[in-house]
Amino acid sequence: MMVAQEVLALSRRWLLVALRERLSLLFSVLQPAVWLVFFAGALGGAVDPRVVGTGDYIAFAVPGVIAFTVVGNGVTAAMPLLFDKETGYLDKLLSMRIRRSSLILSRFLFQTGMNAAQTLVILLVALALGVRPESGLLGVPAILAVTALLTLALTSAAMALACAVPSHGTFFAITGFVSLPLLFMSNAIVPLSAMPAWMEAVARVNPLTYAIEAIRLLVLRGWSGGVPVSLAALVVACGLLLTVGAWQFARQTSERIA
Repeated sequence: MMVAQEVLALSRRWLLVALRERLSLLFSVLQPAVWLVFFAGALGGAVDPRVVGTGDYIAFAVPGVIAFTVVGNGVTAAMPLLFDKETGYLDKLLSMRIRRSSLILSRFLFQTGMNAAQTLVILLVALALGVRPESGLLGVPAILAVTALLTLALTSAAMALACAVPSHGTFFAITGFVSLPLLFMSNAIVPLSAMPAWMEAVARVNPLTYAIEAIRLLVLRGWSGGVPVSLAALVVACGLLLTVGAWQFARQTSERIA
């Protein structure tokens, strides 16, 4: 009960901070849909349908846009914690009788809500552009569940990094260097079969690949046999990232308390 109260109280703080910048919040929710319209529209005519496995490149690109949104929000998720550390407010939070895990869980809860809203907007825009997911209406909760798993992994990793780096400049330098390769070293834009052998090998250990594959199967093929396999691989990858991220976060915050 106490954990739930801590998580809800901290989540309310994140929500109030976001609501103070309502225009920024609005554009944050709508931006991924704009990416879908322009990005997929620009590349659709240049991509061979035989390579991507479908003549509807917008439907093929929907999972990649969702994954890219989660990656961007993973970086955004750590920013309040990063500035709390630099202003000294994090030390005040850590001195209170609250569990450090509540900081991660509260941010995860808030980011899951944000990502869910953005994912729904992306799916609605895709629907307006003629995309009809083969998994039907029941596929939407499944897509949101995949998004939540990826959100948990990236949020914990980003918050651990925010605690470990000395300043926000270093944080943005690292995340800026990692974010785009993380996206391009996945099947977001092209399938694994179209990649060079070395890039395919890297993509197969990238958790984004399995999140994208699960969503793509739900959109293009419905409830096919490949969905559970991709979900299982995503759960394993997220479990590893969450374990490492939580350990690093606990270690760094313990040093600050000491």
